[in-house]
Amino acid sequence: MSLRKSLWVSVCVFWVLILLWGLRLFNVLGSEYDILIRWVSTIGLILLGVFIGVLISEKRVQVRGMMAFLVIFVAGFFAAPFVGVGILMVVTRFPFSRGIEPIIFGGSITGYLLLYMLLWFWLKRKGIFKFGETD
Repeated sequence: MSLRKSLWVSVCVFWVLILLWGLRLFNVLGSEYDILIRWVSTIGLILLGVFIGVLISEKRVQVRGMMAFLVIFVAGFFAAPFVGVGILMVVTRFPFSRGIEPIIFGGSITGYLLLYMLLWFWLKRKGIFKFGETD
């Protein structure tokens, strides 16, 4: 299967899936069509895997560099709730924090993620990580 054909098939299956979910959401399709939606979803994921496999086999994606970048990037995002809980555990020791725990928790996660994104943009600017570019 060529790259272009697999891309078009993946996109078409994705749009069919979105259409089915939309029809199910607005109660045009009943619950008896849930099995059809699951089948289309499974077929779409398989075709997406084929498309990514074709991309990798044609050497259009540098797998090692992209996987290392992806693992580090995702690990930082998964650390956000732990950072929020850690900050919340420290701040709740103070008497002024009663009743504003959700604000402190949400603000600490938001602040951490903003700093994390700024770190990645700074690393890109310095040339340490080159994401979005192929060699």
